[in-house]
Amino acid sequence: MHLELPQSIRRGLTARGGFHPALRIFKRIAILAVFITVLISPVAAKELASDTGASVDMPSGFTPGEGDGKTRFSYFDANEGMEFDLLIFEPGRYSSAEIMAADLLGGMGSKRDISSFTYQGRGAVIADLGFTVGGDPRKGYAVFISGTPAVCDTAEPQNSYALLASAEASRFESYSELIISCLDAFSIDRAARRFPGPVSQFLFPWPAARTERKTASLPAGSVSLPWSSEEDQQVLSVAEREFRVLSMYAESKTLWADAWARYYGMVYKESSARLDSFTKVFSDSLPFNDPTESARRVLAWVQGFLYERDFSGIDFVPPLTAAFEQRGDCDSRAMLMAIILERRGIDSVLMVSREYSHAMLAVDVPGGGQRFTYNGKAYLVAETTAKVGIGMIDASQADFSKWLGVDLGE
Repeated sequence: MHLELPQSIRRGLTARGGFHPALRIFKRIAILAVFITVLISPVAAKELASDTGASVDMPSGFTPGEGDGKTRFSYFDANEGMEFDLLIFEPGRYSSAEIMAADLLGGMGSKRDISSFTYQGRGAVIADLGFTVGGDPRKGYAVFISGTPAVCDTAEPQNSYALLASAEASRFESYSELIISCLDAFSIDRAARRFPGPVSQFLFPWPAARTERKTASLPAGSVSLPWSSEEDQQVLSVAEREFRVLSMYAESKTLWADAWARYYGMVYKESSARLDSFTKVFSDSLPFNDPTESARRVLAWVQGFLYERDFSGIDFVPPLTAAFEQRGDCDSRAMLMAIILERRGIDSVLMVSREYSHAMLAVDVPGGGQRFTYNGKAYLVAETTAKVGIGMIDASQADFSKWLGVDLGE
């Protein structure tokens, strides 16, 4: 059956600009008419999780609704105009995502136009939602994920999942990107938290077919790697969408820090696995038994990038582009450095500050210098835009109470 959904989602993902300067990303928050001073503490992204390992990095301000905490999770936004539901079905309940979609959509009285795709090796379906509750019409999108993988090399039973996100029909346009963001924030298991979400894998099949090649300049020399211009555009589209979601919280006195952390988490989710071939080559050139020297080499490399700002856009270069083109601002470099070091097994924390309009990385390696404490662990700071050694920070930015820690891998 033909589905109208792809066009509506793509329109939401690829829209450009149109925002007042006051809604640009929080690293330029000082231009807001009202400046709010907040004591910043570490923030970890909230997750709607189950004992199956599945999770959803929910947007800021959502509160729990009805749900048993095991097979159904329900959340509402602060205005109660949007609802998100995650339903978990035991292995064998549905033999395919298509059968599950037909059953659940039929029970809701929603139209059954669907499109099939593959998510993390499993059969999946995406569909429009259109139904009524107490006589009030609602619109949204749904994703159904089969418990039977498309390619199966294990007999271990697997659950099926249904993700349903909807809003009052009269408010659907204003909620559409938040709905898509919620669906894309789902991870089937812990490993999937570093892979593109379901909507992203529907729009651009994973793994990507990279028919081009692109040369990257690494410390050990230039290397030509498989590349896809369409994949690069997909990563940018997700970053733009998530920036628009982030912008909804620009003037919030209580939710902005959590929203900011989620923004970077969603960019990481979209980008990390796409950089695997790049990070493998880079990691192979680093000293195996010296994490501090590895961090120093990656830091020196990103410090040499072209400093780039784009005030007319989202002012952020996604890690995939930054890696191959060696350009970007502080947060682009810090995120890329974190992804590279992750390959080597080196833990790190993104540091962002709206007071200082800046971002850095903090790494869990031995060595002297300034350390940023996050969740009880002291990380050595790494300034990515000035050519200074690891552990050094500008004295004018050294008040760590004004920095927010973001654990990208959680």
